[in-house]
Amino acid sequence: MTAEGKKNSKPPQLDDIPDLLRTIETEKGEKSAAAIKRIYELCDVGHKQNRVPMVCSGKWDVLTPLAKCLTQESGDGRHLACLALNNLSIPTENKRVMALGPAAKHVIGGLCKVIAEDKQESYLCCICLMNLSFLEASITTILQHSPVDDGAAPIPALENPDSLIRVLEKLLSNSPTNPKSGSGKSEGVRWACGLIKNLAKSEENAILFGKTDIPKCVVDNLRNTSTPPSRWTSNSLEDFSLFVVLNLSQWDGSKDALVDAGAVEVVKPIMVEGDLQGLKATMACAFLGAEWFDFPEGGQPANKAVSELMTNIVEKKGKDGQYAYGVFKLYTATKAFRDLCLSAKRMEANSPMATPSSVALCFQIVSDLVLAATDEAEGGSKYVPDAMSAEYCVQAIEAMLPTILAKEENRRSVQSEKAASEIANMLQAYANISGTSSQAQKSARNAAEQIKSVSGNARQILEIAHDLWTQYRKREGQPLDQFISRDAGVEVDESGPLDFLPCVSSGSSSSCVIA
Repeated sequence: MTAEGKKNSKPPQLDDIPDLLRTIETEKGEKSAAAIKRIYELCDVGHKQNRVPMVCSGKWDVLTPLAKCLTQESGDGRHLACLALNNLSIPTENKRVMALGPAAKHVIGGLCKVIAEDKQESYLCCICLMNLSFLEASITTILQHSPVDDGAAPIPALENPDSLIRVLEKLLSNSPTNPKSGSGKSEGVRWACGLIKNLAKSEENAILFGKTDIPKCVVDNLRNTSTPPSRWTSNSLEDFSLFVVLNLSQWDGSKDALVDAGAVEVVKPIMVEGDLQGLKATMACAFLGAEWFDFPEGGQPANKAVSELMTNIVEKKGKDGQYAYGVFKLYTATKAFRDLCLSAKRMEANSPMATPSSVALCFQIVSDLVLAATDEAEGGSKYVPDAMSAEYCVQAIEAMLPTILAKEENRRSVQSEKAASEIANMLQAYANISGTSSQAQKSARNAAEQIKSVSGNARQILEIAHDLWTQYRKREGQPLDQFISRDAGVEVDESGPLDFLPCVSSGSSSSCVIA
């Protein structure tokens, strides 16, 4: 065996990286491919511990040489570079460096070029970009990749046929109606949809997608599948496509494209599934303005599934066999709940959405935001909701008011009045938070005004929801007097701390009221 052969038979070490990079940059053909293979072996499944040091240590730049290898005509070198970049894109620490660091232009550009040229490694490049897009800070940068020649003026992504968004659009548009499962073409489309699912999480990106044929393509994926939803597996083409529909349907800039593609009629039948796919379909239909009668069984499964999702998110947990914590955002769940409430309100005076537990959860989310925004408040929640989620909950409360405030004709209750006063004060406090949108302020003040007017007859849902909300705050160690009115008069007499007042004299029956 030659000296070179003996050298290559040894397991690669991190210290070998400088020599390997030099070989990759100066040699071609088999020697270059062999060096790329050694880089890949350094970060393969048996050497996961090397992945972060290879990218984040600052000792070497392995990303730029590997990205340049993606342009090689040699299939072996290109394929091995794709595998290495995929492995390196998995650790969270590496994603920021690869997607936003100095080598990002080369990495994203190289991956995009392979997809554009429809090489057999296209699906690997889609997977690598999808891995990077799990870093949400990167998704705008990734989608707006729009390469131009050195020195040329920038071109907006939608106007550049070589941009990533146009390359993905072309890949999906040119896909056969029913590509053979497992083929290079079907795998490329599948993982492209996985990438789009992540990229569509931001409103800015969704607006761009809405100006392409991508919404139509993903709806067609669902329309043309022969696999029933009960058999859709995680990361399947159908699973990814429904996620894309869900993510795009949240935003005004992209939902119209889905409606024009017939998404509501395609997605409605999936709602009957009592699993993850049914949940995604239910929320998408709510966002797309489906009528209340479109939701199965009078909307009860929809209410239960979305309320449960909201609860799981604020409790920082997933649902066994369906979704992990972090898959869905709270603003997605609360917006779906609000839209379901609005849909129900258009059809029914007595909203089936207004169950005590759902109402209490809305109180909880709003009050947790108020607590987080109030510097002097003690205690806190383990989950601080975002401003959009609180706004959607306020609007849901407003939509459910007729049912929340429904009277019990045969029972009077002071407890209802106390609950109403505290909840109204909480909503007023929310309306007064700096940064609350004008629409949210209007909804909060309208709801507070109606709730504050409660008197006399008992309001069962209001009482129970208030009790559940109070129990939650006790468990969290939150102050229970934060939203209790303090505008009642305080009576004192001569033995009290204000006996110096002229209206009080020793032996007199006078008293003062401080109001």
